Amino acid sequence: MRGAFPLALAGLALGGCGYIGPPLPPALDIPVPIRDLRGVQRGDRILVAFTPPVDTTDRLVLAKPPEIELRVGENPKENFELQRWAGEAKRIPVPKVTAGGVELAFPAEEFAGREVVLVVRAIGPTKRPSDWSNLLVLQVQPAPQPPRELTVRSSAGGPYLQWKSAGAQWRIWRLDEGAKEAQILGVSGEASWLDQTGVLGKSYTYMVQQLVGSGEHPAESEMSAEIHLKHEDKFAPAIPAGLQAITGLKTVELSWDRNTEADLKGYQVYRGEGDAALAKLGGVVEKPTLSDGQVKGGQKYRYAVAAVDESGNESAASAAVEVIAP
Repeated sequence: MRGAFPLALAGLALGGCGYIGPPLPPALDIPVPIRDLRGVQRGDRILVAFTPPVDTTDRLVLAKPPEIELRVGENPKENFELQRWAGEAKRIPVPKVTAGGVELAFPAEEFAGREVVLVVRAIGPTKRPSDWSNLLVLQVQPAPQPPRELTVRSSAGGPYLQWKSAGAQWRIWRLDEGAKEAQILGVSGEASWLDQTGVLGKSYTYMVQQLVGSGEHPAESEMSAEIHLKHEDKFAPAIPAGLQAITGLKTVELSWDRNTEADLKGYQVYRGEGDAALAKLGGVVEKPTLSDGQVKGGQKYRYAVAAVDESGNESAASAAVEVIAP
């Protein structure tokens, strides 16, 4: 029996062997191309961002973050051949890449007044580069300056901003109370902006940027100084118009045009007897009419009316009308 043991062991070893196919070629370790190159000129700098690849064209994970090659040069517009152009374009140093996105900035001054192209590619551990990324085209401008003397006040239509600035176009930003990031409200062609989305009782922080150039990527200034506002109703309704006074039997009948403010509460009527000063006649009335039955025959009376909103803001009084009670 001792002679059978080695044979059995040999058979077990042979049974564990699998089929050996042809050897696989070594992985090339070429990173996949970067597809999200984006950027903008802000002030005197060009800001660039992109996501470095983590995989290779062989669908393997890169063992370490790739080296990055970023190129920028003037756009020839005609006969643009990418490889030849990239060989002559300026290389921008890129800090060592770590996991996640890459953001960097470099001076814009040497490219001012020119349209430039930016491209980027990743270089793998075997020094083989990926294909070039999408092209980013920027029209570089002399550094736009941020708006100055930004002001904001509450108005009936919403917070109203004004500023001083060179240029002809501005982007408006707003940070809502409790929010972490500011949002773009819009672009203005005048040095002012009415924020029609402002809500009474809410607090806001505003900033403005100057924009220069057109297209998808205009040059932009740094942000203006921040300005804060608690949007409160401190503005009165319009002065009522069309006040009329008609005498009746021991009464004076008053009527006027209806105000159109959404937050209108009513109207305050004022009366003056003879040449006495005008004084409130009762409380606020909701309708644009009033019958004054407390009059004396033969006495002169003067009337005026003001509009009052829900916050208690009162307009100036209308022009007075005068009657003599019969």
